Amino acid sequence: MNPLWLYSASKPILTERGEVKTPFYNKLAYIGLYLAILCLLSVIAFHFPEYLSNPRLRNAYNVDVLRIVLYCSIYLAFACGGVALLFSDKKMMALAVLGVTATATILCGSAVTVTIPIQQKPLYFSLDLIILDLLLMSLLFVPLERIFYLRRQGLLRDGIKTDLSHYGLNHLLMGGVFLLLAWPGNLIHRYVFANSIPQLVQQLPLWAQVLLILFVADFAQYWIHRLFHRHKRLWQFHKIHHSTRHMDWLASSRLHIVDVIITRGFSYIPIVCLGFSEQAVETYLPIVAVQALFVHSNTRFHFGPLRFILTTPIVHHWHHSSDPKALDKNFAVTFSFIDVMFGTFYCPRVWPETYGLYQEEISDSFVKQLLYPFVDQFRKVHLS
Repeated sequence: MNPLWLYSASKPILTERGEVKTPFYNKLAYIGLYLAILCLLSVIAFHFPEYLSNPRLRNAYNVDVLRIVLYCSIYLAFACGGVALLFSDKKMMALAVLGVTATATILCGSAVTVTIPIQQKPLYFSLDLIILDLLLMSLLFVPLERIFYLRRQGLLRDGIKTDLSHYGLNHLLMGGVFLLLAWPGNLIHRYVFANSIPQLVQQLPLWAQVLLILFVADFAQYWIHRLFHRHKRLWQFHKIHHSTRHMDWLASSRLHIVDVIITRGFSYIPIVCLGFSEQAVETYLPIVAVQALFVHSNTRFHFGPLRFILTTPIVHHWHHSSDPKALDKNFAVTFSFIDVMFGTFYCPRVWPETYGLYQEEISDSFVKQLLYPFVDQFRKVHLS
């Protein structure tokens, strides 16, 4: 092996554009730590499935396949940590990788015994959803953004720790609060429609049900999203989402937990009260999840005139633009024709230059962002 290559792969590289590129071996340290943490969390979830797994999701995956994936991931993370320890500048991070993988192995690794049947607890955290979602979405969007990037930006861009923290909290709590979110829809389903419309809906073919769910949920979300922009108090929560200055798939996760609960609660109302089939709902959920990440992604997909019908990355990028012309535009997440119908569509053929809040900035700290809406309100009350 050429020693000069080893040196260049372990030291920062200055590109022709003047950008500092992360060395190859340092990337291995980051990848190893990411994998190691996911592996340790997986082992813990295997130990306490009644508290840390989603029962609906658990019925959908093959545990034996997940054990094989976990086994391979532990060894891959260990290998990344070992190579990074030898050649990278991130020695402490590499040691952390080895320590975390060793802990996962000591805790029985992929060989954890799970007692069947699982005595599911009424209050649980969807840790398995976080792990699987992060793993699958990383495998999908990281290569996509590296190949079809709109702007060159590193994987470890500013604010990524904050976005990952929001991602973890919001996904972790979704299992425990889902019944609360579905409660308004269940009331309407029981006392208003009296099962007549739900029976009609369930007679539709699967593809029609999924398409109808996408529309009614997006229509409901359009109005609550628009309200978040127009109502001063609600805007303090939604402002967190618009504080990001870098667009990529993880930017979609920067949402205050109050914003998530209210928005999803309102968008679930038509889904629950109209009584769509379980298969239709289970088909809808991954579609809308990938769509939400895709429209935030750092990709240069334009889709031409299709942007007037479907929400594409360029449409949603303009929603996040700090350009005054684009403020309070493009509220729909799936069907942009809803914005066209109500006069809130704005999407030139060019991409926006800047993102973030207009003439305002808030801290990138995760804790400060969680407290910001309450602290801001307290400050206004105190001053008045």
